[in-house]
Amino acid sequence: MNIRFSPVVAGAVVLAMTAAACTESSTTKPGATTTTGGTNTTASSTPNTGGGKDSPENKWALTYTGGAAGTASGDAFKIGYSNQEDVFPEASIGINAAVKYANAELGGMGGHKIELVPCKITVEEDGQKCATQFGNDASIKIVMTGTLLVGGAGLYAGLKGKKPVLIGNGLTTADFTTDAGVSLLTGAVGVVTGMAQWVAESYTPKPKKVAVMYGDNDSAKGAFGLLLSPVLTKAGIKVTGVEVKDPGGTASEVQSAITNAGADTADVLITLTTQPECIATYDSLKQLNIKPVVVTTGLCYGTPMTDHIQQADPGYKGIMPDGWYFGGYGYNYYAPDLESGMQTYVAKVQQYGEKAAGAKTLEYTGFGGPLFANLLTVIKLVNQLGYDKVTTDTLLAALKGFKGPMMLQAGALNCGNQIVATQALFKAVCATEMGIQQYKNGKWTSIADGLNGKAVDSSKAKA
Repeated sequence: MNIRFSPVVAGAVVLAMTAAACTESSTTKPGATTTTGGTNTTASSTPNTGGGKDSPENKWALTYTGGAAGTASGDAFKIGYSNQEDVFPEASIGINAAVKYANAELGGMGGHKIELVPCKITVEEDGQKCATQFGNDASIKIVMTGTLLVGGAGLYAGLKGKKPVLIGNGLTTADFTTDAGVSLLTGAVGVVTGMAQWVAESYTPKPKKVAVMYGDNDSAKGAFGLLLSPVLTKAGIKVTGVEVKDPGGTASEVQSAITNAGADTADVLITLTTQPECIATYDSLKQLNIKPVVVTTGLCYGTPMTDHIQQADPGYKGIMPDGWYFGGYGYNYYAPDLESGMQTYVAKVQQYGEKAAGAKTLEYTGFGGPLFANLLTVIKLVNQLGYDKVTTDTLLAALKGFKGPMMLQAGALNCGNQIVATQALFKAVCATEMGIQQYKNGKWTSIADGLNGKAVDSSKAKA
């Protein structure tokens, strides 16, 4: 039967997502090659900053948003914005770069300057606090979230009927069940389920035993117990799962978790953790001297991992762990394509993005891309509505009615109806397709994603 999920959901998932534009100055090695659907390209160590108004990247963005080239000048269009900054700072890097880019080159929001009104979420109670702040501010037109492990339920409950909400990267039950808004990205429900579906149905030889290491937060627990394990078990695969503290697990704790999960004898090791534990996994596998097939999410696929590898293993010439498979939203930051909008994102985030305080490099991977994409999509919908016709009801209806194509997300959108088996529960979800890519021998290969037309449709998973 089709898979049905309940209460706790999602997990530390990423967007391993959409594939990226040009390159990245701090991590991409000169001459590194990428493979996408059988086509090899050479990645430059110099990022493409998008050129001027006539560049392909800028033309793509103007076409996507329906904007007018030039700077914004009208009264501010205010957007409430909440993110769990301590865990996912790259989400804010992405949306802030999008705001600067749109105001400078895309005519803002229908000619009006875009202004973010931030409200940081750290603990559960902050969600209600931010809902009150945004709900009482008549100048705020829409609320956007970055990525939240806590606070979402209170935020959505407090904003329902008051402000339309665009959910950034869905990880928890609240992200998928709210009536206050929608998620235009498949989030954890699609990525984790799709990873399990791919391992069970497409990886060869078919695994007999899968070891899983997942974080000790509710999202990761739900991702393992409700999204991942049922699909693998239904396929006759033996699954052993072990929790690890995440974020914050020590190297020894990660090693123990990997050992206890039986990664040394498993056919496949799947990890559902955030970036620090991804890095610890890389180190632990080397120290344990075991080489399982690793399938993980896009949270393991980013600039912090590259920075760590280059420092810890300078003799290794790659930018990601060799042989690892990464699951995300259907595209790849390191395999640039223009059509999905990834090339525009990478070029413009390099131009307008700002490093987090104390960061060595610009962290534009992780959840940065989806937030950039969400902001440009709001501009698109407002331009289609007409600036003067934007209300809570019209904008929420436009979000729910958006069918795509969605920047950086594979597949069509059908809010509330895409995941057929769970539509009654996950009414805020709009996409189901995800992608798998592999980094091996210095090359990226599209295994099953939007670049090669073989994206995995998680709505077809069985459990």
